[in-house]
Amino acid sequence: MSKVVKLPSGATVTLKDPSLLRVKDRKAVIMASDSTEGELSKALVLGDALIAMLVESWSFDLIPPSIKIETHNEMEITDYNALVEATKDAQAKLFPSVGKTVENEQDPKAVTANSND
Repeated sequence: MSKVVKLPSGATVTLKDPSLLRVKDRKAVIMASDSTEGELSKALVLGDALIAMLVESWSFDLIPPSIKIETHNEMEITDYNALVEATKDAQAKLFPSVGKTVENEQDPKAVTANSND
């Protein structure tokens, strides 16, 4: 189910349901970030790629990011930050944590680095 997010400026954005994401979407995000050097730059590119992938529509008078990814550059910083935060569910869906966490430590079925011990 799509999710409508109200940004600090009052603009609204409709995001695609993260459960609709596929392997091709993960690959697209990875490919976008692989073309960039530096950890901070990679994080910015990853955020932009996720937003472009997830935005179904928005109330901005701007071309949607799925058509022109540079559109992000015209957003207010607070709106951009809120939109990146709104993509956290999709990030978790695309890149589930397989490392050691409190949750998977308590789940005997969770695979961790030391699962062969």
